[in-house]
Amino acid sequence: MPIAPDTKALSDRQRRRGSWAVLLWLAVMLGVSFPYFEATRNANERPRLLQGMALVDAGEWAIDGPAARGLAPGPDVARSKADGRLYPNKPPGTSLVAAVGYVGARATSGDGADALDLRTYTWWARILGGLLPTLVLCAVALARFAARFGTGAGAGAVALYALSTPAASYAHLLYGHQLAAALLGIGIMMLVDAQPGRGSMRTAVIGAAGGGMACGAAVGVEYGAVFAAFPIAGLLLSRVRSSGGLPVLAAGVGGALVPIVLLALYHDAVFGSPWATGYHHVTNADFAAKHGQGLLGLGMPSLSGFTTHFVSTDGGLLWWAPTIVVAIYGLVQMATFDDALRTEARVHLALLVVYGVVVSSLSFEGGWRVGPRYLVVALPSLMMGWGHALSQLRTSWPMMGLMTLLATYAVLVNALAANLWPHPDLTNINQPIAEVLLPLWDHDREPYDLVRAITGRSGLRLIIYGSVIGTWAWLVMMGEGGLRMLAAMVVGGLAGLLLVQATGLVQPHSRGARNLAYIERIWEPNPDRPGSSVRLTMDLPTVAPP
Repeated sequence: MPIAPDTKALSDRQRRRGSWAVLLWLAVMLGVSFPYFEATRNANERPRLLQGMALVDAGEWAIDGPAARGLAPGPDVARSKADGRLYPNKPPGTSLVAAVGYVGARATSGDGADALDLRTYTWWARILGGLLPTLVLCAVALARFAARFGTGAGAGAVALYALSTPAASYAHLLYGHQLAAALLGIGIMMLVDAQPGRGSMRTAVIGAAGGGMACGAAVGVEYGAVFAAFPIAGLLLSRVRSSGGLPVLAAGVGGALVPIVLLALYHDAVFGSPWATGYHHVTNADFAAKHGQGLLGLGMPSLSGFTTHFVSTDGGLLWWAPTIVVAIYGLVQMATFDDALRTEARVHLALLVVYGVVVSSLSFEGGWRVGPRYLVVALPSLMMGWGHALSQLRTSWPMMGLMTLLATYAVLVNALAANLWPHPDLTNINQPIAEVLLPLWDHDREPYDLVRAITGRSGLRLIIYGSVIGTWAWLVMMGEGGLRMLAAMVVGGLAGLLLVQATGLVQPHSRGARNLAYIERIWEPNPDRPGSSVRLTMDLPTVAPP
């Protein structure tokens, strides 16, 4: 007599296989391309790369010594009053990752002092500081939300985060935003789960300590992550009266203090005080003026600040990730009506509100960026909202049609930005999609990528088409409703493509054409000339640091 299959085990096995397939898809879509332009010497990445080399080669934090190899540090630096030397104006967490990348790049670049170049080192650092943290976050979130909302909705939530938001661009860069987002996102999940009622007290305390440490480490990567302390504190304090709540609170705070204390020791060592950050000692006069307003550039919220970061046609989040409206709908619904997930949903919703207020209060916009840079750290909180909303909307053909429209637009524009030009200077751009990305695509500009390295042909179209068509395939599998559902989604997909083209209706900047000409002039790889890169010789100069 045949034995009936264990449907629960079969379901778990299928979910695991589906999760691995989704993660592999995301890894290919995010990891194949390497948009690199040495002529820009990205100001945000440069000092971190220099500090990574200094740590490995000279055992120091300063970036103006022999280990810098004569490379200019750019404007994002601070001069210490303690020793007169230059340091990045950012916290050191990303530089530590860059140092690991430097070791890996040096170990795999062959023999000889001149084997390693800046491009290869940058690739290693971006993989470890941008792509890998994004994939780890996606893996943790997928396991969590697939179990809660179903495999389809959970996978959709993670894919929308990774491909339909500016997270796709920052996964290609060493800005630090994605590393901080991953640490904060995983840390919050651990803190939410740190409840004595769900398991042993020991498990809860260890989970709280680990979650607090991850959240504290996010501050060591990006100072702005400190504002997440408000909703996190609310979560931990709300449990104090419950059995075991106090030890969990103590473990969470204790875990967070470990990286915070290390950051304070870094400040004391390089700037002479645990309270002195790089922002207090920036060398660029314009940066100093902006950071000098209010609390390190933070004042009262303003309508102009909100407009800049949410609705402006150049960097507003709604232009780059209109799918957020669905996620917020899901979070509000759970925070109001879902008894089981209400607390967690409120934490994520509060985090988004806090960062909405913060970015609306800044005296600066964020320089070179895709969307609002300072909101990137909070974007993982949208995944829970997408998971819930998709599990509710999958039977509604009007809503799934709208979802397809928004997802098509968002995935396409973020794929173009992430793989073609992930750091627009918005000074001379009114609409980066229409003024930069679509022209680069029309002019057949292609970045470095792994497919080209193996086959000699660019993998750009694989990435762009794979991102959009993969999203369509997942949406079709999600929808339930027959031909009417399919028709609505086809219309939604076509409307999303037309919406991308409609960005051209925005009046272009008067200097937009000149800006595009500059980008194409420095483009890499350029078929008309070999793409050379600065050699990072192992033989350090013997001159004393300034």
